[in-house]
Amino acid sequence: MNTYHHKQPFTLECGTVLPELTIAYHTFGKLNADKSNVVWVCHHLTANSNALEWWPGMIGNGCVISPEKHFIVCANILGSCYGTTGPLSVNPKTNEPYYNDFPFPTVRDIVNAHILLRKHLGLEKIHVMIGGSMGGYQALEWCIKEKEVTDNLILLATSPAESAWG
Repeated sequence: MNTYHHKQPFTLECGTVLPELTIAYHTFGKLNADKSNVVWVCHHLTANSNALEWWPGMIGNGCVISPEKHFIVCANILGSCYGTTGPLSVNPKTNEPYYNDFPFPTVRDIVNAHILLRKHLGLEKIHVMIGGSMGGYQALEWCIKEKEVTDNLILLATSPAESAWG
């Protein structure tokens, strides 16, 4: 697992400003010379950034999305317990964990954080973006926010809106 530390303030949609941001992520495979083989996996609510672990048969050697052909990126979502800034992270202002003081991030906040990571990795284009469930919400939001970045979109078990029941 890798981490990216964004040492600048990060403003959430609710107006709360995090003094800094850490994003935990995995990459698999190698980026080709023209950077045209990027596959970004937006994970569902309870997953982590190790897509090889939780999506066997879809991602892995010999699979549809293969590190032998693709440069695969999967980042933990904002607020997760898998290394990205969340309730258990230490608030640099208090030197204590955020706990209940951590704001509720939106899908747009998650996407904005991942855009920072995309830029940090020097990726101008994403050949395929794939997401299921909440990952699909992220992928849809990202494609609206940065229309020119993603060439292909794969959505599974998701929708453009969520009901109160969901």
